[in-house]
Amino acid sequence: MEFTPEPEDGRIFVSEHWNLLSDCDPLGRLRLDGLARILHNAATLDNESSPAADKGLWILRRVVTRLGAWPRYLDAIETRTWCSGLGRAWAERRTDLYHNGDRVTKAKALWVNVAPATGFPRSLPDGFLEVFGPSANGRNVKPRFELSVPKSASSATGSIPLRYSDLDIVDHVNNAIHLALAEEVLAPTVRGTASQITPYNRVTVEFHDALQLPEPADWQVWHDSRSTTLRLSQADVTASVVLLEQDNDDDSIPHDLRS
Repeated sequence: MEFTPEPEDGRIFVSEHWNLLSDCDPLGRLRLDGLARILHNAATLDNESSPAADKGLWILRRVVTRLGAWPRYLDAIETRTWCSGLGRAWAERRTDLYHNGDRVTKAKALWVNVAPATGFPRSLPDGFLEVFGPSANGRNVKPRFELSVPKSASSATGSIPLRYSDLDIVDHVNNAIHLALAEEVLAPTVRGTASQITPYNRVTVEFHDALQLPEPADWQVWHDSRSTTLRLSQADVTASVVLLEQDNDDDSIPHDLRS
């Protein structure tokens, strides 16, 4: 099962978030970078409030989201998050987003625990399995990348400057900024109309390498009848790949194409 259900046993962390002005587009849709911040904040709050003595240093490798109705400006969002899988130096986190009691988004993210001095993967933090392990119920996950870019010529290319304000506390361009750049590349061609992102209800992002200042981020985009692929890079080194799809096979949350 791709999105594992909420477990009956183990730690489940519940928090509340609101979709406010700076995270929504001109038509009131929660942008992808705003959604990324909700997921990241829920994970951080869960980890930091846990009784585990060693909180680890976690790097996001991949996140997959399946949206029903796009969250809107001023929507109150309840997040329910738990550990759904384990590996030698990584763990999967499932998060469900609810609005007015209805699940509107489900997500799974793969996080890798790294050594602060080297950035290389290291074993799970002391106490992690005791706190977060029971909800995973023995499920193993693998950290391999799954996305690839099309071999055909890209539909469009360009570059976008990066800003000092894009850096986060670990001094690299924050993961949410990759999705802010996707919003920029796929912005509506006519002001006041819906973003090119709106028809999609499944978003997968894989993070390969950090974006670095002061160089701009280069982008390539590919379109087909059911999906859009975006590659962000610097000096032809892939930083991230974003895949937007129309997923009609998963009816666990109906898709509402509100713009």
